[in-house]
Amino acid sequence: MFLVALLLALTGLPAAAQEAVYLIRHAEKELSGTDPALIPEGRQRASDWAEMLRHAGLDAIITSDALRTRQTGGIIADALGLEAAALPREDIAGLLDVLEFDHEADTVLIVGHAETIPRILAKLGLSDDVSIDQSAFANLFVVLRPASDDPVHLHLRMP
Repeated sequence: MFLVALLLALTGLPAAAQEAVYLIRHAEKELSGTDPALIPEGRQRASDWAEMLRHAGLDAIITSDALRTRQTGGIIADALGLEAAALPREDIAGLLDVLEFDHEADTVLIVGHAETIPRILAKLGLSDDVSIDQSAFANLFVVLRPASDDPVHLHLRMP
């Protein structure tokens, strides 16, 4: 609970530049199909993410164009009274442009994939190698002051 309060305090400070980017992986999905949907456990996890992020001050939610990320982001967006925008899964450069030019003063949640989140984190200045197991759905990555010369990175896990 202390970490959540610290995050809220840090992201609530007024500034002209983006203060925080939150990243999660889509929730649990069906195991077959080319564009699998969330399973009931995944829908529940997305609802739990919404409750956990309720006071994070999110301004925008960006997902990939995959059904499972759009569903995860949609559940969170509906619970928080926001809209979710989808971008092509592999267009990391486009995502970074959207963060920089369309959401430069916003606190943004990105719903991505085990393969894309490490690449996004690297582009946001994380120097450590991040690997997300295909069975892991409880990771929350937070990058504070992503556009600064000294971003702060936090890695939390949903209880």
